[in-house]
Amino acid sequence: MSSYGELFSQINSDETSAIEKITNAYVTLLGCVSEVKRSIPKSGGNNNGASSSSSISDFNEDLRRALEQIRGAFCDFQEVVKKPSKKFGHGVNDSIIKLEQTSGSCAPEQVRAMLSTLEDHVMKLRFHIPSDVRRYTWEKQSNSVVDEKLPILHVNHKFLHCSVFTELREAFEELNTKLKQCLLCFAVVPENEVVKKRLLIDWWVGEHLVDSLATEEVADEILMELMAKGFIEPVMQRPKLVADRFKMQPRVRCVVIMLAHDAGLFDYDFNGNPTANFSLCSRLFLLKAYGSLEQVLSSSNFDPEKLQTLFNVNEPFPDSRFESFRKVNNDNIVDWFSKMKNVKVLYLGRWQSSGEHHIEVENIDFLKGLMNMKYLRLLSLQGISRINELPKSVCKLTNLRILDLKACHNLEELPDGIDLLKQLTRLDISECYLLDGIPKGLAHLSKLEVLKGFLIGNLKSGGRSCTLEDLIGLGSLSNLSINTSSRDFPTEEELHALSKLEALRKLGIAWGMKQENAVPKPAGTVNSDKLQLRPTKGLTKRLSNRSSLSNPETLGLPTKLEKLKLQCLPCSSSPDWLIPGKLGNLNKLYIRGGELKRLVPPQEGNDKWTVKSLHLKYLDKFDMDLEALHKSFPDLVFLENSKCRNLTSYPGVWRKP
Repeated sequence: MSSYGELFSQINSDETSAIEKITNAYVTLLGCVSEVKRSIPKSGGNNNGASSSSSISDFNEDLRRALEQIRGAFCDFQEVVKKPSKKFGHGVNDSIIKLEQTSGSCAPEQVRAMLSTLEDHVMKLRFHIPSDVRRYTWEKQSNSVVDEKLPILHVNHKFLHCSVFTELREAFEELNTKLKQCLLCFAVVPENEVVKKRLLIDWWVGEHLVDSLATEEVADEILMELMAKGFIEPVMQRPKLVADRFKMQPRVRCVVIMLAHDAGLFDYDFNGNPTANFSLCSRLFLLKAYGSLEQVLSSSNFDPEKLQTLFNVNEPFPDSRFESFRKVNNDNIVDWFSKMKNVKVLYLGRWQSSGEHHIEVENIDFLKGLMNMKYLRLLSLQGISRINELPKSVCKLTNLRILDLKACHNLEELPDGIDLLKQLTRLDISECYLLDGIPKGLAHLSKLEVLKGFLIGNLKSGGRSCTLEDLIGLGSLSNLSINTSSRDFPTEEELHALSKLEALRKLGIAWGMKQENAVPKPAGTVNSDKLQLRPTKGLTKRLSNRSSLSNPETLGLPTKLEKLKLQCLPCSSSPDWLIPGKLGNLNKLYIRGGELKRLVPPQEGNDKWTVKSLHLKYLDKFDMDLEALHKSFPDLVFLENSKCRNLTSYPGVWRKP
């Protein structure tokens, strides 16, 4: 079957007839409005004297008939949905009345504008149909599956002929090949879900659409282009100035999944969920809604060696799905995984913005099958519980670019052979609270650009754990986040090591909640346990007892830093190593939790901060007012104040006028 339209033109009309009636009525209404809008001339007629009057008369007559058709389609739609116009679609009804009353005296461009408003109101009906049908059409039915299937534009071939589809497809054809493929990756995301930029970047790197070098800049360019074309829209989260999350409107997604199907990227079921049809695509998806994958896996065209991507959409127990593989193929899970020799993306972990999506596995035997995945570029186990260690097979992934282990709360150690991952550019072990240390082999990953969750302050490993000094040779490391259990971090030696990381542009430091050399909190202080890091396993006291730098003129943070995050800072005033004059490139400063009272340079000199965006959160003791902040931060254009009770001048967000 060559096209998506041909596929769905053969839908059995007897199946889910109520759903099809409503979908057909909606598509007809939308198509009527879109086609009328498209047929209106772009100018007010010609300049041929008498013929101009005749043309205007003909235009008004055609428009009158078209409005009658639109009203008829709207009435048919209301009848199917069981909704009177006073309670449902009043915007549509009002727009039709306005057009009927004024169209005869309006120029075509004015009519086009009013039709655009009408089209917008029709689009808004799309979001109300599921709940309205539950209330008025199937109120007495208990089958909730019906609700989930309605309405699905992509299963109706009429949608292929409306201007919405045509315009979006034309915009799609204007994209270059890379942009097309990047856009089609959105099609795997369920409707109305918000997707993080991080997921998109990782996926694009995994699919070899974006090279790992300068990925942030390239990704931003791609996202800007897709937004400009109207395919995606940013989801702004206060108080962020730049969106790092995106979503796709349902009507756009309907077009995109058609295009993804025709391109052979994904296959879809009648609910618009990605599925597997190995005669069309080479990607497999895990969905909670599927009772079993046995039918797919037992098909004659299923071949694990053809698999390019295995992506967990919303399955909380992925290894239970792998049990289906074993039953069908009479293999054990390890053998089945070993057959996926050409897979490039293995995304089993959590990708959703919310951490409420729980994922766990009963055992990790299936990961032993990673040994043959020589082309794997992306491995994500983010948020999967009950993974206490990684098998040595992970070290066989010699082509791996991204290893995402974020929030694997049971993970206790990394394999010693991690230095074999020579192509690794990004490693995320943040929120892995039970890790004792990091193998020294990490220092041999010369292409590493991003390292999240680096551990400092645990001496239980007896000197075998990687240190900051070991990282000096990582010439590409531009983004580093550190977790430490020592109040005295950073020592002079650690500052010296940090200063040698010349490529570093983003740095985060989080001091742990349980510090054995910490000064007891005075009575009455606010409990900020939720704001601070959970203690790592077996934390011990740091040997250093430094109170200040012996030579603050020569030691400080890397001078080319652009973004700095400090969490649970144990100092009451700006520490000696936080020197504005040496951080001339610093644009963003985040301070969350801790004992900080004032942000004043240690030497009380004339140095001023160049920071433009300052974020202060949960600083219960902070006592600088806005005037004092502006004096220290003359270039400030954005200030976030979240629960800093003494900074009351501008609660919430302040922006420079």
